Amino acid sequence: MKDQAHTLRKIFDGATPPCPQVLSVTSGKGGVGKTSLVVNMSIILASRGKKVLVLDADLGLANIDVMLGLVPKYTIQHVLQGQCSLEEIILEGPEGIKIIPASSGIQELADLTREQQLSLMNSLDYFEQDIDYMIIDTGAGISRNVMYFNAASQRVIVVATSEPTSITDAYALIKVLRKQYGVKRFDLIVNNVSTKVEGDQVARQLSLVCERFLGDVVLETLGSVPSDKSIPECIKGQKAFVGVYPSGEASRRLERIVSRMEQTSRPSSSGSLQFFLRRMVLNQMKGSNHAGYSISRSY
Repeated sequence: MKDQAHTLRKIFDGATPPCPQVLSVTSGKGGVGKTSLVVNMSIILASRGKKVLVLDADLGLANIDVMLGLVPKYTIQHVLQGQCSLEEIILEGPEGIKIIPASSGIQELADLTREQQLSLMNSLDYFEQDIDYMIIDTGAGISRNVMYFNAASQRVIVVATSEPTSITDAYALIKVLRKQYGVKRFDLIVNNVSTKVEGDQVARQLSLVCERFLGDVVLETLGSVPSDKSIPECIKGQKAFVGVYPSGEASRRLERIVSRMEQTSRPSSSGSLQFFLRRMVLNQMKGSNHAGYSISRSY
């Protein structure tokens, strides 16, 4: 394992890393199917030959492992307490995806000591050469922990449904990230729609509100995923729906969403794993004061 000095040298010396893509998948409201989308998108990418690392960052209600029927012996809490290394807690899911399981009830990462953050970053640095995508499943809402991961990621994918509360909360999330963190570009997936038209309407409504009140925010719609009775069945059975029903409409639509995401990759210079780690360090050095966040964004 590399030491912390090695990690800090790489963070601040301006070296160009291999640049895995760091994506956060987030939502303003809970219960919109965000975690299910993370799991299934990761499996699709892995089935295309990509090396995927999933970070369960919903520290209060960690459930990536539960959704896949995996039972972690250790979680990120044990890493932070120095009981084991990050490599020791990694779980392997379908198609070889790697999962960093979280633990319910631990303090927000934004409140960790500098030593704990450096330890976590040093552990993540270990995977720099070995992944193409790191996908972060954040919690829902606008808590500091959710903002913490979204603000450091290269690409922020917002998940919403057609429910008015989901649309309102998605806008609130975008507004906070724009006003307090300077994030100007977002992607949108509309989940659990009855028709494609419904998904298009939600996307149009959110885009118009952002254009009217936030001005320079760009909201790019990746697509919509239809409501499908097989999805809750798969969740109950702790299986990914793209594996159980690969020819289903939900699976086909999500395949197209992932293809669109790959085709519209963000410039790697602003979103590598090292960029993610650098943002975490700088945020901590500024006292994790998100209201005073002033580092400029390039997107």
